[in-house]
Amino acid sequence: MNTLKHGLMIFVLVLVMLIGSGPSQACSIFTVVRDGQVLMGNNEDYIKPGVIWFVPGRKNRLGRVNVGFDTGFAQGSMNEKGLAFDGAAVSPIAWEPDPDKKTPKNLVEKIMNECGTVAEAIQYFETYNAPFLKDAQLMFADATGDSMVVAFVPGKGITYTRGDGDHNLVTNNRLEASGYRDQRYMKASQVLAERKDASLETMVAVMDAVHQRGPGGFTSYSTVYNLKERKIHLFNLTDFGNVITLDLAEELAKGRHSTRMSAMFKDGLTLRDVKSGEQRLKWDTRIALSQAELKNLAGIYTPSEASDVEIRVEVAGEGLKVIVAGQPDAELYPEMPTVFRISPDRGQVTFHLNEDGTPEGFTLQRDVDLHAVWARGLE
Repeated sequence: MNTLKHGLMIFVLVLVMLIGSGPSQACSIFTVVRDGQVLMGNNEDYIKPGVIWFVPGRKNRLGRVNVGFDTGFAQGSMNEKGLAFDGAAVSPIAWEPDPDKKTPKNLVEKIMNECGTVAEAIQYFETYNAPFLKDAQLMFADATGDSMVVAFVPGKGITYTRGDGDHNLVTNNRLEASGYRDQRYMKASQVLAERKDASLETMVAVMDAVHQRGPGGFTSYSTVYNLKERKIHLFNLTDFGNVITLDLAEELAKGRHSTRMSAMFKDGLTLRDVKSGEQRLKWDTRIALSQAELKNLAGIYTPSEASDVEIRVEVAGEGLKVIVAGQPDAELYPEMPTVFRISPDRGQVTFHLNEDGTPEGFTLQRDVDLHAVWARGLE
């Protein structure tokens, strides 16, 4: 197949035919570092009720609080040094162990037992195999405000994505595999951009904006760790008006103990409440752009590897339309001034501007990133 046909085939495939689907266990994790505060929030989306348990420290092991389900496996945790983590499912991929590295029984537990900073956690990932990264990625944050998302990306190996300005955010797409970000990621980004502080109210606003409900999966519980104060704010079943705050040191002093969250929130929402009704699968991330802003992006573009293929971008109502000869049109709606989602959710298009504000090209983002360059304006 020649280069031109190959380039056209890829663009048509991603623009028109590829319908997005994500892992059923879809969590949202974020860290905010503002106003001298370091807060880490998480929505744990699954089909089971939550459990919280405390494990006091002992020789060579730090005390910590764990959250998860009735399996005894921590989905998230904060230790007494102020290091916290939570994980999100990603599409499974092939993974092979490094024969020069040891494979601990539970690397994450080892990190939480022995490490107090993100830098130390990274060193452990460099030292040991992490087979769970074949279908998961984790965010770690510490009391200094440092944070990272660790993932395994084919062709790149283990990647570490550091915070973007005053926050870090991850959902269920490998951040270093593509520039694509799902609707929950974009919605959380929009809320964090609107709210400038690091209050518990801001964390709740983000979690509420991206929570899930319905019979196929729901937000089982939500947590906010205050990493400097070593406190955990706990919410059950999207009942964000009802919070329980626990001090890690005080709870560890009580010895090892665990509690089902349903027993802690007896008067709140029930499983029946959050499992009823239609499944929430979409989040409204549309923003309004002026006609002038939209017209500025309209024009003829060509794939970087197929310069004879023309991609026509024109204004269509409050968004854009992408037209490739002989193929169905693709509708785009804006999520940021230069970031558009391919409706309903087939991917994203990010436009790149020159210093004078004119278009330079765009990147089509889904499982991979594909590039197109500006050719000319519309006739």
